[in-house]
Amino acid sequence: MDYKKAIQKIVAERKARITDARLLYLDLLRTSRELYETEKEIRAIKMDEILGKPADKNKLETLIRRRDAILHSKGVTDEMLDPPYRCGKCHDTGLVDGKPCSCVINKCIDDGMDVDATFENSDLSLFPQDERERISSVYETVKAFCSKFPYTNKLNLLFMGRCGTGKTFLASCIANELSAKGCSVIMLSSFAFVNRMLKYHTTFDNEKLGYLEPLLDCDLLIIDDLGSENIIKNVTVEYLFHVINERMTAKKHTVFTTNLDSDHIRDRYGERTYSRLFGSRLSYGVALSNTDLRK
Repeated sequence: MDYKKAIQKIVAERKARITDARLLYLDLLRTSRELYETEKEIRAIKMDEILGKPADKNKLETLIRRRDAILHSKGVTDEMLDPPYRCGKCHDTGLVDGKPCSCVINKCIDDGMDVDATFENSDLSLFPQDERERISSVYETVKAFCSKFPYTNKLNLLFMGRCGTGKTFLASCIANELSAKGCSVIMLSSFAFVNRMLKYHTTFDNEKLGYLEPLLDCDLLIIDDLGSENIIKNVTVEYLFHVINERMTAKKHTVFTTNLDSDHIRDRYGERTYSRLFGSRLSYGVALSNTDLRK
């Protein structure tokens, strides 16, 4: 989904919620004579105010309290009649200062975040006793990264280790922490990443930029399970480097998880990508446990 379609969808969803709220209230007015008469009196007083006529404000306040009591007795909440904005930054318009809001970027891609993964839910006792101190230090470093975001010393985080060692969980903790702060976060598998880049590479219509732009514009991009994707000529290696390089140039943050070690990453993706991930003072790479925590 490109930005235009995402914005249209956000605006349409807002209009739909408002329409549903109005239909609900109209239905309540039809089925409750008391509510209907109370609303009628409220609107008459408010019309007098608009026309500059004397209005009984004390009576108006009494009528509003009565209306609220009637609605409360029917189990109707304020949010049901006046839906809150889903995005407090753009007020569900999709734009902030003329640019796509973080909610638009998030909507462009259905990501793979584990919504239950949080630092509070982390159980370091799952790690072997002799690894806990080191893993605890890693978690504290990552928490500090989230706390300072986006003003951090490191732009790239790389979590390495065998399957089942908590790499994706830790990446999802970061994603959820920063999403809660209102940042735009995209998390996708390396397979999904390459699939998007292949579509970008082979598409020549108005949909083309929709595959790449969100990956460059989001506050945080997470590519999970790097190394599990297919190597497609002129796509995998080239676009991975392009995205990493462009994001670093723009001072944007990227997180990777992988089963590969540093040597295999260099062999698979080349020296240029390797240098961005390991040869830069802007990157932080760490190997997690060698123990499969799922067991």
